[in-house]
Amino acid sequence: MTFIGNSFGKKNYYLSQEQLNKINFKSTEADVSTSKEKRRDIYSEMPIRALGYTNELGEAIRPLSPLLANLSWLPAIGYISADIADKYRQDEFSEKDPSKSRASKQLVTQLLASVFLPTIAVKAGQGITNSVAMISKTGLSLNHKEKISDMVLNSMKRGEHKKYTDNEGKIDKVLYKDALSEKMDEILKHRKTHKKQSPVMAVINFIKKPFIRKPSEKNIKNYMNNVVDRLIDERQQLLDGVKPEKMSEKGFNRFIKNSKDVLPKEKQSMAFDIVRKMEKSRMFNNRILKSVGGLFALSLMAKPIDRFVEHVIMKHFVSPQIDNISELYRKQKAVRKA
Repeated sequence: MTFIGNSFGKKNYYLSQEQLNKINFKSTEADVSTSKEKRRDIYSEMPIRALGYTNELGEAIRPLSPLLANLSWLPAIGYISADIADKYRQDEFSEKDPSKSRASKQLVTQLLASVFLPTIAVKAGQGITNSVAMISKTGLSLNHKEKISDMVLNSMKRGEHKKYTDNEGKIDKVLYKDALSEKMDEILKHRKTHKKQSPVMAVINFIKKPFIRKPSEKNIKNYMNNVVDRLIDERQQLLDGVKPEKMSEKGFNRFIKNSKDVLPKEKQSMAFDIVRKMEKSRMFNNRILKSVGGLFALSLMAKPIDRFVEHVIMKHFVSPQIDNISELYRKQKAVRKA
């Protein structure tokens, strides 16, 4: 640095070119170029973003209504397709700039944040709710209870109980329970030797592992015996003209009226239909609990999943790879043109 004195005795300092180069002068043009306002992304904001979770809501209520669960995928697919098309057409500053790279990134983002990870969250929530039920006095999960009830109902639907029915239509519960116990032993033995797991179920079971307890065979058979007692007792009460405790007065009066002038076998069939519906209603309450568990898990994990996908998976793993592939493709295209 050099200086020259002036007539007033003051010194003027001059900076060398090297020192000038080190100073960062902000130009007005640079400010204008970097001050572009990013467009509003309505696909990442509520309530539009909620459309991406309709399939998860459907999966949460699948135990209640499989049809609605399947239909719930339609708005989710529509939302994901619209978001990908939007990102393909224009960039973050609303400039028309079709980009396959940008569309690819958004496709991966949506598959992770709107399909795969939320579905795992819902299934894990249902699984945990299902397993927590094992702390009840039955020692069984909601799924175990439902499967046992279905087994007994299907057995009666096939008429297997008729082998243990006397001339008056009364079922020998002891003999029938013994027959079902033998069948249950075969089922349990089969499941122990033929246990397969899908990758998704393996992840879900890992998440709910702290809550998992294997039910004892004693608890399974005790619950099965309770179901048999309940179904047979309610069936017999209807045949004897006595209203079961869990049946409405209106439904009981309708049964009495409709079964008044029918043959005994037809009356027995009508009684079984009512008993079956009552048992299904009990199982429906269990399905509601599982659905609530799935919805609760989704509500807790929705935002963390979005942040994890955007700031971790996409930023550090997926986006760089897509950018590298795109750059390699551009170079190869330039070489071919040359």
